[in-house]
Amino acid sequence: MQQLLSGHRRLPDFSEPWEWADFADIFGRVRTKNAEGNTNVLTISAQHGLISQVEYFNKSVASDDVRGYTLLQRGDFAYNKSYSDGYPMGAIKPLDRYDSGIVSSLYICFRLTRRGFDHDFFRHYFEAGLFNREIAAIAQEGARNHGLLNVSVVEFFETSLHIPQPGEQAAIAKVINAAEAEEQAYQAQLTALRQEKAALMQQLLTGKRRVKLPESEVA
Repeated sequence: MQQLLSGHRRLPDFSEPWEWADFADIFGRVRTKNAEGNTNVLTISAQHGLISQVEYFNKSVASDDVRGYTLLQRGDFAYNKSYSDGYPMGAIKPLDRYDSGIVSSLYICFRLTRRGFDHDFFRHYFEAGLFNREIAAIAQEGARNHGLLNVSVVEFFETSLHIPQPGEQAAIAKVINAAEAEEQAYQAQLTALRQEKAALMQQLLTGKRRVKLPESEVA
């Protein structure tokens, strides 16, 4: 991901130079307030991305009045300025689990507006931390408010992105998507094996399942 998304490694048939593009020329800010009464309050999880608070915490930790929350549609991005393990400059995640949801106004929300540009390319670009340098340049050092980086919305949209042409964006996203799917398949296998191991241990250690030794060892 690092090599492909930074241009240090090129895919076959692509040789055009990468360019610096203004963030505001690619993304538009999402400002829509929750006038429709959406109750799917979302939070950003490093592992699960934008996920319902009820699903993640088994309860909603939002305020009772959520009319001031920002309404997101599937594919929109949200930036959580709170730093955490693996995300020293905060996390940017797309909404891909639900058709819509709402987030705190503390999040900076935006969507892809440049026609022809690849959504998955930018999803991977942000996840790989390649935008961290831009955020670090605008974050005021030492100014952290309750664990939040001091990043202004205006300066956030004045940043730049180092990107290839749309065709190469799509090709890179396709390669990483395939690797991502393979990783998820292996992860599912690992989870299944761990569950099988735990069940076997329970049976063996409680005597519900007995080990039969070869006759030579029994003798």
